[in-house]
Amino acid sequence: MKENLYLRPATVDDARLIFEWANDSKVRENSFNTDDILWDDHLAWFNRTLADESTLLFILMKDDAPVGQVRLANSDKWQISYSIASVYRGQGYGKLILQLAENELVVEGHGGEKLYAEVKMDNIASQKIFTGLDYWMSESEHVGALAYVKIVGN
Repeated sequence: MKENLYLRPATVDDARLIFEWANDSKVRENSFNTDDILWDDHLAWFNRTLADESTLLFILMKDDAPVGQVRLANSDKWQISYSIASVYRGQGYGKLILQLAENELVVEGHGGEKLYAEVKMDNIASQKIFTGLDYWMSESEHVGALAYVKIVGN
């Protein structure tokens, strides 16, 4: 049987799930702010994010199981942030979630716009994913990080 993989928009019911993923030790290690996230802070951020029309937040689903999350926040470019649940890491879902997010932007009429991601120097897995998806290196806004850029739909 073929697995059904798709993105669905995050809802208020996903607050706890994303909170747990965000506080995963590997996620904290690969984040620019490595401190644990407090529930009240997360909930305030999560509600702002869902209400923000310039931010898209999706959950990657494998059949009925949540696999990871991807956030696309638009200012002058679409800033990417994503994570994969620990039980699904190393299985190609990082690349898949980004491909599906790019597709969502094209469907929503954002073809030709810029995607931007920053990755810590020691996060080799994410670096491989971005280079494998034809992102090119750019100047990072953080010390100790690499930046990746791609035009949506290219």
